Amino acid sequence: MMLTYIFFYLTVFSLLWLNTKNTKNFFFGKIAFIMLFIMSALRFDVGWDYGSYYNLIQKNIEFYDAQLGRLEPLNQLLIKISQYFEFTQFYFITTSLIICFYFYRTLKNYSSNFAVSSLLFLSLPIFFFSSLAIIRQFTALAIVFYAFRYVESRQLFKFLICLTIATLFHKSAIIAFPLFYLFLWKPHVSFFPIIYILGFFSSDLLYWLVENLLPQYLKYLDKSIGEGGDKVLILFQLLGLFFLFFINRLKEQKNLNNFYFIAFFIGLFVWSSLAKYGHAGFRGGLYYIVFCLLLIPNIIIEIKQNKLILEITYAVCFFFFLLTLYLGNMNPKKDPNMPYQTFFFKDKFDLETSK
Repeated sequence: MMLTYIFFYLTVFSLLWLNTKNTKNFFFGKIAFIMLFIMSALRFDVGWDYGSYYNLIQKNIEFYDAQLGRLEPLNQLLIKISQYFEFTQFYFITTSLIICFYFYRTLKNYSSNFAVSSLLFLSLPIFFFSSLAIIRQFTALAIVFYAFRYVESRQLFKFLICLTIATLFHKSAIIAFPLFYLFLWKPHVSFFPIIYILGFFSSDLLYWLVENLLPQYLKYLDKSIGEGGDKVLILFQLLGLFFLFFINRLKEQKNLNNFYFIAFFIGLFVWSSLAKYGHAGFRGGLYYIVFCLLLIPNIIIEIKQNKLILEITYAVCFFFFLLTLYLGNMNPKKDPNMPYQTFFFKDKFDLETSK
């Protein structure tokens, strides 16, 4: 079952490696992301939420009007278009295109090592594999990530347009609004270890802030809603600890590094603080943690043995890609990603009987 994914990963890696040989021409990088798009767009019953959206489009669901009404306007529009053309996959193709296109454009324009950033996106479980599951939020995340160009260029109006569109895909995108003002902030270096440590002890404080400032989101701080991704959170907490050793060397080089550090540690703080409330912390922090895709290549450059570290990074990426598949396969209820299958020659009855 894993062979399809392994072949896919090695093909994408080969394309990205070829891209590093000619960084002025992103032909191979484009092909790599086209493959990511195809893998995502053609999938059938891959990702936790696939079945929910599929059955909603097919109107094969109880309380259809209520379920459709709880979605944001642009999701409703895509679902209605899918229904109009009687082409269920339209929804998944469109959202996959938005996600892959905007991640590609941002990594291409801002990453100091496009191959590393792309492999991190593919391999770390909170990115590509999550995009197959939390579809609405990841569509919003891709648009927010793309809007970073307007944060850097200080174009508030264009940033707000992107943020509004993202919110019409998933209302949580409003959480990303402070990104625009964080760009010019120059915190003292002590801010980073302090917020890192506070993340372990601030659950009640953050709950109080949400309760008083954003009460409409309080319903998401429910221990019964999902899991907090504890194992993956530990990985990112270790990553944050590693980042602390490079702040003095990197944060003053240019605004971008300073911003990447601020965004990552705020995202990690939100995730750590709200982990006990289910997936609220992960989802809230994702709009900030995503900037580690741009930060990690810059840190690798600063390490003396950067060629060795680069090779280790490639190996670690492949390890986490396989680990995600392995852990999914160990799930007693359902493996969200396997078997990989396409929508060709499938109908709603296949969805009901698959896996």
